[in-house]
Amino acid sequence: MTILKKTFFFIFIFFVLSFIFLLIIADKFNIKKTIKNIENDHDIIINFTTEPDWKFFPEIELNFRGKIKNSTNQFYAENTNFSFVQPYKIEPLNFTINMPSFFLEGLEIKNINILGNYNVNNKNINLINVEGKIFNGAFNTSGKINLLEKEEIKLKGNLSNLYLNQIFKQLNLANWERIEIRLSADNYDISSKLGSNDIFLRNILGNIPISGSIYFVTTEEERFSVAFLNLLVEKLLPDYKNLSKSLSQIINNYSDKPVLFKGTLEINNGVVHTTNLSAINNNNKINVNGTYDIINNYFDTKLFFIESEKIIVEAKIEGNLENPKIKIVNENTTFNNEKIKNDLNKVFGDGVNTLIDKLLNLND
Repeated sequence: MTILKKTFFFIFIFFVLSFIFLLIIADKFNIKKTIKNIENDHDIIINFTTEPDWKFFPEIELNFRGKIKNSTNQFYAENTNFSFVQPYKIEPLNFTINMPSFFLEGLEIKNINILGNYNVNNKNINLINVEGKIFNGAFNTSGKINLLEKEEIKLKGNLSNLYLNQIFKQLNLANWERIEIRLSADNYDISSKLGSNDIFLRNILGNIPISGSIYFVTTEEERFSVAFLNLLVEKLLPDYKNLSKSLSQIINNYSDKPVLFKGTLEINNGVVHTTNLSAINNNNKINVNGTYDIINNYFDTKLFFIESEKIIVEAKIEGNLENPKIKIVNENTTFNNEKIKNDLNKVFGDGVNTLIDKLLNLND
């Protein structure tokens, strides 16, 4: 009889404690209150398209659907599914988020799936896996977000076959029509601080091993013009031999077929560095050495055109992502002429025949 009383007493206490626990949980996980706090803290607007669906057995589960955007419409997602699960024991809150489409300033990222958990005690979000598709490319990553004073974010993952031209165009960063780049990255590692774009970029650190292909678009007319240019420079205008050599390297070795590249990008406080990025085609190679300042959108980089392990031409890249200048260097100095623009980007933009006409006028 005593055992029976104790059993019933234990069951009674269990249900009382469970009821109190559920009341605490209902308040702790007051979804609309929580959403409001997130909106205020991170400039995000979340609108419910379905009412929150609660389940309390065999574990606490919350499911709802909504729309996400920020106040300036830089990004938004519709038909986003949220699911949160909290077992009846001391362990992090599990969550999954599914987005059929996420738009970032015109760039559509498809089939985003986020799996993770949240530790209430130390305010850590653990991203077990985040995956999605961008055009024909894909990405997957894992990481941690610390919501305490440091507000750090750390990510590790992979990128596969990202078409940079289309991404830059959709984001209104650059519209490259003559060069096509597809990029992959295995085991990238980046970290930064949460906050505005400026805060995030100024604190970003990273190591990104990259590989991919580069394709330079040229015409039959340009190939013929460069062959004629070489002959013209060799016979009449030797001061411009490095300009003609660099054009020949690009036209003959890097156009009309994909060329593989490989290297590592180091990011330090918003500045991308590289010393070992190379595009190789048989005995021909272009080495890239320098920096790109993400915050100020500025290249300070050198190109080394190499043939049979010998540097034949050196060039400097300066300027912004949309329209950088690529200046040829002669004996460690860039040559200048009022009539001839020492800029490969400008030469291809105006047309190789225009360059030839100017050189012929100089010779006259």
